[in-house]
Amino acid sequence: MKAFAPWFVAVAVALAGCGGDDSNTFPDGGSGDDSGNGGDGGNPFGNQDGSGGDGSGGDGANACSAPVDMFIMQDRSGSMGADCNIGATTNSKWCHAINALSGYFNSPKAAGNAAALQFFPLTNHTASLCTTGAGYDVAAMPTPPPAYTTLPSGTFDPLLNATNDTGGGGTPTEAAIRGMTKFTSGNRRGGRVTIGILITDGDPNGCDMNLTNLSNLLQAHFAATTIRTYVIGMTGANFANLEAIAQGGNAPLHPDLVGPLTDACGNGAGPCRHWNVGDGDPQAFVAALAAIQESADGCKDGGGTINPN
Repeated sequence: MKAFAPWFVAVAVALAGCGGDDSNTFPDGGSGDDSGNGGDGGNPFGNQDGSGGDGSGGDGANACSAPVDMFIMQDRSGSMGADCNIGATTNSKWCHAINALSGYFNSPKAAGNAAALQFFPLTNHTASLCTTGAGYDVAAMPTPPPAYTTLPSGTFDPLLNATNDTGGGGTPTEAAIRGMTKFTSGNRRGGRVTIGILITDGDPNGCDMNLTNLSNLLQAHFAATTIRTYVIGMTGANFANLEAIAQGGNAPLHPDLVGPLTDACGNGAGPCRHWNVGDGDPQAFVAALAAIQESADGCKDGGGTINPN
């Protein structure tokens, strides 16, 4: 493999909740409906000022299980640095990335959830793909059917080891977002929550590079589908840019301290919507994705929308 792009942003998408009661109200402010779906009034990470929540939600009378399906779009542009294989200690953004992803895909904490993976830029990227997302709306793995691979799984490791630098193509974030939104809206499995993850450094290069426009693409996707987008970056990312993009994704605000993550907002200030996983320590990435997974839990008030059967 070869070098890859500036750092890591993960964008993830999620749908509505479960566990309402007959009164169609939730103690912490989320509204319910007759189907038992929770409203978006709650925040699984607590209040918007970064303080902890009260842990309240639905009355728990209805058993609920809503595993997460995630589409991960991984930046592979040249600024990701030196290539390596999983398990190597090369100090590059790309090496941190593939170790982190492998760590999560193989983690018992991912059990029951599922993932699909694509990289950007595509090896055959052209400017014509910027406004269509064509090619970015299919997964490099798995090759469907099915659309997602059930986790934990080691089947992504050979692909992560084999993927290398494209030798050009910039960082076409617009094309990646358009492809990601098409994939997630077109691959929603009943009884599950769909999420999307974009991994990049927050510095678009090529296609539309306007951060407001990129955020608006995610906002339009959320408005049409209720699918959320989560954005994750690592050491070296432009966290201000990541936060600007993440606003349209509508992921829940979270504080700077989340479990073992002591700088989850990247710039030392919270709350925020993007995620920082530091130097790519697989355990830090596992912790971040576990927290994202928790926030997307459609069985909790403030969680993602459960796809209808």
